[in-house]
Amino acid sequence: SASMRNQIAVKRYAEGLAGALRSESEYAAVRADLEAFAGLLRDNADLSAALFRPFLALARRQAIAEDVFERLGFQAKTRRFLRLLMQHGRCEILADIIRSLPAVWDAKNGVVPFEVRSAVALGAAQKARLEARLRSLENRPVACAYVLDPSIIGGLAVRKGNLIYDVSLRGRLERLKNEIREG
Repeated sequence: SASMRNQIAVKRYAEGLAGALRSESEYAAVRADLEAFAGLLRDNADLSAALFRPFLALARRQAIAEDVFERLGFQAKTRRFLRLLMQHGRCEILADIIRSLPAVWDAKNGVVPFEVRSAVALGAAQKARLEARLRSLENRPVACAYVLDPSIIGGLAVRKGNLIYDVSLRGRLERLKNEIREG
């Protein structure tokens, strides 16, 4: 399917870009550039029509884009990346590339992603304690995405990929029930 083909392209471009970036600060700068460019396209129908219009000569579209890059003072790597997307006619997947970039960047840097669900929002100190605990369990840097989930009773559900680290009260109750049942 086209969307599957797009997903593969999104992954390839995001990995290519992440691989070209040398530091956290360069990553942050390029990502901010890309978000600014995507925002401009979103808010400016004329510009986005000009850049996406296939019957407008590529050279003309590139000149328009270069003008934008110049005005916004984009990083050299941002410019090269966006030129590449334009040459390959893939500007329409830019938003998806931006969305997938953080996970790709983290994976490249050996950061382990966790999803943390809790019934109530966690405070900064609780998050810091949890992240320190997960770091010591994994022995690697971790990145937590926090999600509010009212169905989690009294605590947390912490997920890494398909693995659930159960630190919730419900998990303890379930285990207790099972022990009593099997006792």
